[in-house]
Amino acid sequence: MSDITQPVANLGPAVAVMARSPCGTRAPKSRLAGVLPDEADRRRLYAAFLRDVVSACVSVDGATLRVAYTADGGTAGFDAVGLTPSQLLPQRGDDLGARERGVFEDLFGLGFSPVVLIGSDLPTLPVWRITDAIQRLLASHDRVVLGPADDGGYYLMGMSRNPITAAIPDLFSTIRWSSEWTRADTVAAAERCGLRVELLETWYDVDDAAGLARLRREIGTEQGSGRAPATKRVLDALAARGKNPAMGFLGGLPWP
Repeated sequence: MSDITQPVANLGPAVAVMARSPCGTRAPKSRLAGVLPDEADRRRLYAAFLRDVVSACVSVDGATLRVAYTADGGTAGFDAVGLTPSQLLPQRGDDLGARERGVFEDLFGLGFSPVVLIGSDLPTLPVWRITDAIQRLLASHDRVVLGPADDGGYYLMGMSRNPITAAIPDLFSTIRWSSEWTRADTVAAAERCGLRVELLETWYDVDDAAGLARLRREIGTEQGSGRAPATKRVLDALAARGKNPAMGFLGGLPWP
């Protein structure tokens, strides 16, 4: 565990989004290149994901939004998705685990608790899942909340700041990141730290063709028609230009 500076005041819950600039030198969503080979299209789609995620997070009652960005691209392009400089936080660390840990350390150090961390490729994530995580964490600081992703990872991690030790449990080393074992390794690490693990319902990341297909089906239904409006606008525009991501890898199904 690592100690952090005692904050001056309790600023309440924070929701942090792990993100990258849509304008970085490396185009986002590289795993979608097979169905969206044009980098400009992937950048537009990622910016739409981010806009929808930000819109969901700012609607969480009583929580403060922070978007943690990578060095590549810095803060460029975040204003276009409705973010202000005060809502941005630089990521630090050499790998994903170090960067996630750094976000928790920085936000706890500023006085936020609990902190819920999510990814930026969850445009249709129901807001109530974030709220549920916060409520569970407000009940006790001796637990970690995970939102299981269906690929073996997690789409959400939440922790409360320990009011006695101000220490962060070591949930970020010895983890096989970006693998089918990521969540299991994290659960094992939490148990070694004496933390109770609470799991939310499973959700999915849109980081490959299968995830994009699932997203298309979800927002194409009557029930999902109001979800992820920015994302739907981009996908509709791609379809209108003949770059229909519903064709081919979706078996030729027409775009709704």
